[in-house]
Amino acid sequence: MVQYSLNITEKNTNQQYRYTVDLEQHYEDQPTNFFTPIVCNKIKYELESQSNCQINDMHLQTIIKTWVQDIKEGYRDSSIILDLPIANHQNIHNLTELANQEISPLIYPDLSDLEPKIGALPPLDFS
Repeated sequence: MVQYSLNITEKNTNQQYRYTVDLEQHYEDQPTNFFTPIVCNKIKYELESQSNCQINDMHLQTIIKTWVQDIKEGYRDSSIILDLPIANHQNIHNLTELANQEISPLIYPDLSDLEPKIGALPPLDFS
C-alpha cells in the first residue's frame, strides 16, 4: 500500500488542510475506482471538519478530479488552492452572542462652556 496525500490551501487565509489515503496497487492503476461516492463523502466531511468551511459539490469534483489526475501521473502529494466559504454562512444572522446585550445609556455632551473664539460659533451637528 502506498500513501497519497492531498493538501488544500484556502485562498483567502492560506490555511492548509491535509487528507491522506493508502492505495493498493489496483487502485493506483485505476484511481477513479477508489473514489466511490462513500469515499468522496468521507473526504468531504473530514475536510469540512478540519477547515470549518463548506465544501460544495463543485469543490469536491475539483478536488477528486485533480487528485485522480495526479495519482495517474504518479504524484504522491497533490496540492490545490480553493476559495472555500465559511460553513453555515447562510445562518450567520442566527448566531447568539453570550456577552452583555444591554445597550449602554447615552452620555450627552456638556455644551455650557462652549464659546466662540473668533467670530460666530460655527453650526454644530451632533447627529
